[in-house]
Amino acid sequence: MAIALTTTIIFSAIIIMLFSSATTTQTNNDIGGKPERTHFIVEACKNASINSSEYNHITEEFCVSTLRQDKQSDEAKDLRDLVLIGVDILKGHIIAASGKVKEMLHNAKNGTSIAHLLRLCELHYDAAVTILNISNTMLKDNHGPKGGEKYGPPSYYLPDCVGMASSLVDYCGHELVDMPGQEALYKQNIELGDLGSLNVALVAPYWDLTQN
Repeated sequence: MAIALTTTIIFSAIIIMLFSSATTTQTNNDIGGKPERTHFIVEACKNASINSSEYNHITEEFCVSTLRQDKQSDEAKDLRDLVLIGVDILKGHIIAASGKVKEMLHNAKNGTSIAHLLRLCELHYDAAVTILNISNTMLKDNHGPKGGEKYGPPSYYLPDCVGMASSLVDYCGHELVDMPGQEALYKQNIELGDLGSLNVALVAPYWDLTQN
C-alpha cells in the first residue's frame, strides 16, 4: 500500500513537472513566435489606417488580410519588411492587370479610342512597376524610417516613389471609367488603387525628416 502511494505521488509529481515545462515552452513560443508577430502586423496596420487619407481610407482589417497573403509577413521583423511585402503584393497585382491590358490591346483595332485608352493604361501600369522596383531597391538599402543609411537617397524619398506608383494606377482608372465594356478592368483598377493607398499609408512613417 505504501509502495503504491509512493508511486502515485512520484507519478503525480512527474505529470506536474511535465505540464509546467510544456506551459513554459508554450509561453516562450508565444513571446518569440507567431503571436508576437501577429501583434506586430496588427499594430503596423493600425498605424497605417490612421495614416491613410480620408478620401482613400484603409481599414486595419484590409491591411492585415492583404499582408497575410504573403506568408513572409509572419517573419517580418520591422516596418521595412512589411512595406517590402506590401510593395511586392501591389507590384504582382499591377503586372497581372498589365497583362490583361496587353491582351486586350492586342485584340483592339488600331486607331480606335479604346486602343488609345488601353495604350495609356499599359504605359501607366508599366511605369508603376518600374517605380515600385526602384522603391524596392530603396527599401532594401534602408533599415527603417529612423534612417541610418550610409548610401543612397534619404528614406523620406520612399513615400514619393510609392505615392507616384499609386498615382499612375489611378490615372489608368480615369481612362477606364468612360470606356464601354471594360467594367471588369475598371473594377480591377479600383482594387489596385486600394492596394496603392495601403502602401502609401504603410510607408507614411518614412516622412519623418527629423530621423534622417
